[in-house]
Amino acid sequence: MTVLPDIAGMWALHGTTLAPDGGVLYEWDADLELVPTPTGFSTITSTKGGASGGRNSRSLSFAEKLTALPDGRWHLRYGYEADPEHDATASHEFFGLAQLTFAADLESGEGTSCNYNGRYVVMRLAVVRAVQ
Repeated sequence: MTVLPDIAGMWALHGTTLAPDGGVLYEWDADLELVPTPTGFSTITSTKGGASGGRNSRSLSFAEKLTALPDGRWHLRYGYEADPEHDATASHEFFGLAQLTFAADLESGEGTSCNYNGRYVVMRLAVVRAVQ
């Protein structure tokens, strides 16, 4: 049995939304909560508006997969979709895929995401453990 890494809790997420040519369209920040489940972790991502036009949203993960890497890092892959119970995303139907690789010290990570059904964009992601 694989012991799960200690990554549960709140993370500060910084996203960079990329243009088709790879340039930066805009940057944004969010809270990423990793919630323990019997088989790994689910995610709740709450954006904070800002450069994306002040837009707030919340998404929930599905089909999560967590993999231990040989060098001590952890790779988390998941799908996500708009949270219909959240005021800002109740009328939205966006969904996407994300992947994060957590450093061996479990204090930071980086990855990518792509969003569909409304905003067809690719994003770079960076996370650091939030101060509790």
